[in-house]
Amino acid sequence: MTLTELQYIVAVAQERHFGRAAERVFVTQPALSLAIKKLEDELGTTIFERRQNRIELTPLGEQIVHQAQRVLEEAEHIKI
Repeated sequence: MTLTELQYIVAVAQERHFGRAAERVFVTQPALSLAIKKLEDELGTTIFERRQNRIELTPLGEQIVHQAQRVLEEAEHIKI
């Protein structure tokens, strides 16, 4: 698990769209999707329910994204 992967899941959670999230974090949509799938496999859970025309967080995904946001905020404090 990397900070970059955490940034990706937070972006998808906020955008609710893989394409827009990919643009926001400056990667291609396939690269973003692959990284998120890798993280889901590593964690052994599904973070996002991928439905036609919409993305929803699973209940556990909501907890993971919330924790990811906290980790990213704490990582920002290290830079200061």
